Amino acid sequence: MNEAQPLPEEQEELLRRLLASRQFAHSDNLKRILRYLLDRHLSDPGPSPKEYEIALEALGRPDSFDSRTDPIVRVSVGSIRDRLFAYFASEGRGLRWRIEIPKGHYEVRFVENRQSAPPEPEQRPVARFWQPYLAAKAPNIIVYTEPLFFRDDAGHYMRDWNINRVEDAGDRIHEFFPAKAQTRLEPVYHYLSAGEMHCLLSLTRMFHEAGVPVETRNSRNSHWTELSRSNLILLGSPRTNQFLRKLQADLPLVTCENHIECHAGKPGKPRVYKGRRFLDGSLHRMTEYAVVTRRTGVLPHCTITMIAANHGRAIEGAAHTLTLDDTVQADLAALGLSADASLPSTFQLLYRVETVDIDDEVTMVHREDARVVERAEPVAQAPRLP
Repeated sequence: MNEAQPLPEEQEELLRRLLASRQFAHSDNLKRILRYLLDRHLSDPGPSPKEYEIALEALGRPDSFDSRTDPIVRVSVGSIRDRLFAYFASEGRGLRWRIEIPKGHYEVRFVENRQSAPPEPEQRPVARFWQPYLAAKAPNIIVYTEPLFFRDDAGHYMRDWNINRVEDAGDRIHEFFPAKAQTRLEPVYHYLSAGEMHCLLSLTRMFHEAGVPVETRNSRNSHWTELSRSNLILLGSPRTNQFLRKLQADLPLVTCENHIECHAGKPGKPRVYKGRRFLDGSLHRMTEYAVVTRRTGVLPHCTITMIAANHGRAIEGAAHTLTLDDTVQADLAALGLSADASLPSTFQLLYRVETVDIDDEVTMVHREDARVVERAEPVAQAPRLP
C-alpha cells in the first residue's frame, strides 16, 4: 500500500512557505534548485534529475558544465538539506507535511511531519536572545555603513577599502589609482554592501514579525549623543563604522582592518582569523569571519549588539543565524547558559561564513568561538571616535 501524499496544491503551499521563510531568505540559488526539484517531482515523478540537468535548468550554467570541476549543485543541495531540517525543527514544526532530500539523491520527498507544535513566540530562543530589544525600554536603531566610492567625469566608479572618509583621501586616492592621476575624482556614497543590506532586511523582518519598531541609520550621519540613549545594532567593519572602532577595543575578539584577532590566549600572541578566496575546481568560493558582540550601553537599560566583519556577506551570514531558533539555541548553549539563565551583559560569538559562486551567496555558517566577557569596561558617555 502506497504512503499517503499531499495533494499538488498542498505541495505548492508548503514550498511557498519554505521559500518565504527565514531559512531561505536571500538564498536565490537554493530557492531556484528547490523550486526546480519540486517542479520535476510534480511533472515527472521518475528518476531523480542529474547534477548536469539541475545546473543547466535551475542555475543557468552553460552546456559545458562539468560537475567534476564545478560542485555548485552538490554544495547547494547540501545546504538545502541542512535548511530543510532546521525549518521543520522550528518554524515548520507543527505542519502536517515535511520535505526531505535524501542523501545520494536529487529529488524531493514528502513525508508526514510527526513533530509537535513549535513553542510560543515569546518562549523561542530568538526572542530570548533579542529580549532587551523586544522589551522596547528604549528606541531600537540599526546602524549600517556606506562605503566611500570615487567617480570620474566619464561616470566610472572606483573604490579602495583603505579610504573610507573623504578627509582621508587627499592625494592618496591617486596613489591607489595612478591612471587617474590627472583626473578629478568626486567622492560619492551611492552604493551599499549587499551583505549588510541583507542583514538589515533579516533583522527588520524579525522586529516586524514581533511587532516591535526599529529605525535604520547610516553611521556616517549618526551622532553618539542620540545613539547613546538607544538600543543599538551596529553593522560593518572598523574601517567603515566609526562606532565599532571604539566599542570593540577592550574585548577579546577584535575585528581589525583585514582580519579578526582573539586576544584571550597568550599575552602578545593573538590568534588570527583571516578570510580567503579560492577555487574549488572552477567554482568560486570564499571563507570569511564575523564577530557578534553584546554589551551594555551607556544607560543601564540600553543594549549594544555589534555585528562586525571585513566582508558584507560575513555580516549577512552572522545576522541570519541570529534570527533562527536552532542556531541561537546552540549559541546560547555554547555560552554555557541553561534554559532559564539570564543572558550575560557582555559576550562574543565568532562565526566562519562560507559562500559560493561569483555572487558570494552564503551557504554555511559555523560557530568558531563563544565566550562570556567577565570584565568589560563600561561604555563611555562620549567615546573618543577616530
